[in-house]
Parts: sequence; structure tokens; C-alpha cells
Amino acid sequence: MSEKTNSEMNNEEVLDSAAENTEEIAAAEEATAVIESTDAENTDTAETADTENTAADEVTDTENTEVAQESDAVVDTAENSALENAEANEEATPEKKKSPLQVPVIIACCILVAALLGFLVYYAFFLKEPENVTWTNEVDNVTYYYELKSDGTFTGYLGSIEMKGSFQKTKAEGKNTITVDKTFGSFYQNMPATYSVKGSKLFGNQEMTCTYSEDYEFTLKQGKREKKLLDLPQDFSADEELVGTWIFKYMNYDIYKVTFNKDGSMILEFIQDGIKYNGIYTIEGSTINFTYYVTDSTVVPIDYKVDGDTLTFMGYQFVREGSELEKATSDQQVLTPQVTETQAAEAATEAVTEAAESK
Repeated sequence: MSEKTNSEMNNEEVLDSAAENTEEIAAAEEATAVIESTDAENTDTAETADTENTAADEVTDTENTEVAQESDAVVDTAENSALENAEANEEATPEKKKSPLQVPVIIACCILVAALLGFLVYYAFFLKEPENVTWTNEVDNVTYYYELKSDGTFTGYLGSIEMKGSFQKTKAEGKNTITVDKTFGSFYQNMPATYSVKGSKLFGNQEMTCTYSEDYEFTLKQGKREKKLLDLPQDFSADEELVGTWIFKYMNYDIYKVTFNKDGSMILEFIQDGIKYNGIYTIEGSTINFTYYVTDSTVVPIDYKVDGDTLTFMGYQFVREGSELEKATSDQQVLTPQVTETQAAEAATEAVTEAAESK
């Protein structure tokens, strides 16, 4: 075999390289064709999708428009129906007529209010009567309070003491007179006194001037009563047999009544005289120390003894309220001393007065 020359070898290499380049160019052209084909398919697919989406959007918009139109139609129909119903109701409902009594009622109410205001003005500024006012004055440096009610009852207050009675008013010869059935403070029992009232009850500056004679005239001023309440005894131990209300009766009349409470408070009443002593009590052995108030505390020692439903007190036999003895007649109350009503009242008054004076 003959050896190839260098020139021949070089020609072969050139041919081989050209062949390889030709194959590569062909492969590249084939790949380019595939890519172009794929791009064309993708473009067609995208255009198709866009077309489908556009169509779907158009369908949706059309459906929404139709639904909105249907809703508007329903709303319009409902509104028209409501208006028609309202018009029908208005036509069916008869027109309300104003009551012919409405105006007179309003006028009557206005008249009533005006009358009430007029009465209040008259009561506050022009009514010059002693009733329903708390009056006060001082006698020998002791303060008295007087209350006269419209029902004719009279109540006087002196410290913790109350006196109840009645009064009458008369008018003769152009003069107003007042008569109290008790001697209390500046008033004399059953003696008429002329009176006149000035000032305003509303402003609390009323004054009532009373005259018995040229030599005896006094003035009461409108005021507010100061209640005198005594302090209850501390560490008080009540006698359970004593606690309750007791009555001294004579000829089937209640003469005295006394009440002992568990807290140490006590009330002694002279029923026929209308006097009530409000106070407190303590117990030392068989002695009750009764304390009431005038200008100062006054202590009155009184012996007592309890025997069932009877109480010996102030020298008299009391019976328990509500007991069989209390319900009995005076003839059956053999324990009750046989004294006259006047004697019993005088003795009890003297007992309390003497104890107070000795203090």
C-alpha cells in the first residue's frame, strides 16, 4: 500500500470537516423548524383561549345584565304594589274627626290649674288663720309649742311633755276669738282671746297676737318644733313582768296609762287631762326612776310591784292592757282603790309635781 501524501491527507480532513458542518447545519435547520412549528401551535392555542374567554365574559355580562334588569323590575313592581296598597288604605280608612269634647276638656284643665294656683297663692299670702301652723313663744324662759289643726284639735309641747285638747274659733263684732279647753303656756282654759295673724305662711314669718284683756296680750311666732328626746339608758335590763302597757280604771273610765318598753323608754299618760310624759326609766330594786324633760332632765322615783296582771304604781292598782281584769267592770276590780275621779287625778298630778319641785 502506498502512503498518502500530506496534500491528500489535508484534502480528506477538509472534506470530513465540511461534511460534519453540513450535518450540523441540517440538524440546526430541523430544530428551527420544530421550534417554529411549536410556536405556531402555542400561538393558535392562545388565540383560541382568548377567544373562548372573551366569549365567556360576554355571556356572563349578558347574564348579569339580565338578572339586574329582572331585580329592578321586581323592586319596581313591589314599590308600585306598596303605593297601590297605601292609596287603597287611605281611601278605605275614614278621616278621624276631632272629638267635640276635646276643646272643653282643655279649657276645663286650664281653669282647674288656674284655680289651684290661685288657692296656693291665697293659702300662702292671704290666709290669716291659726290652723296648720306650729306656733311658739317663751314663758318664764321656757319654750312652748302650739299646734292647732283644722279638725279643732289642739296639741301643746313642753320639752318631752305633750298636752292634747281642743279649741274653738268665733267671730263677733268684727273680732276673731279663739278658746282653748286647756291651760297651757300663754293660754287660759276656756277663756276666749281675740287674735289677729300677719305675715306669710310661705316665708315662715307669720305672727299671731292674742289678747285676753288690756293688761294681758301675748304674741306667738311661726316656728319649727325641736323634739326633746332623751338618750336611752345603757346596759339596760328590763323586768319582763313589767314590760307592757298598764291602765288604771275607775267607774269604767281610763284614768292613767303607763307603758314600759324593753329598750328603757316609758310613756306616762294622764288620759282625762290629755297629758303625756315621754321619757325613760331605770329600775333599782322595787323603785322605778322615771326621767322626762322640761328645760332639763327631771327624775321622779316611783315604787312599783307586779303581781300577775296587776301593777301597784303611784299608789294605785293598774291592770295589764288586754287582760281579763282590764275588760272587767269597775265593780269587779276589787283591787282598785275606791276614790273619785277628781281625787285620783289630783293625787297623780301632785305626785309628779312634788317630785319635780324637789329636784
